[in-house]
Amino acid sequence: MSDALGRLMEKNLLEVFGQRDPARRAAAIAGLYAADCTFFEAEEQIVGRDALNTKIEHLLQEAPGFVFRAAGPAQVNHDLGRLQWHLGPAGASPVVTGMDVALFEHGRIRALYTFLDKPASD
Repeated sequence: MSDALGRLMEKNLLEVFGQRDPARRAAAIAGLYAADCTFFEAEEQIVGRDALNTKIEHLLQEAPGFVFRAAGPAQVNHDLGRLQWHLGPAGASPVVTGMDVALFEHGRIRALYTFLDKPASD
């Protein structure tokens, strides 16, 4: 089961957060997330699939031409998973790095917590 959940996290990065087409992203969210999912950032909490899709649309609009890349394989421990990622222009060094931590329920993401890394100069 942990391999399947790890693949779910990787699909989430590419097919949800990396998908610029809202309809395709909504379909991926419906397949990967619980209906009452919650997305947590440091300053914000988003509840539900539609709200998540809207949030990601705003994030992607702020980063035109940027792509998400996994920084390594997802790791899963029972009902928790983590995936480190990079965001930046295709083929270039990342502008932002971070990590997602997911809580799984019945083979779907119930909650996703996103952590952004501090720049080295901070």
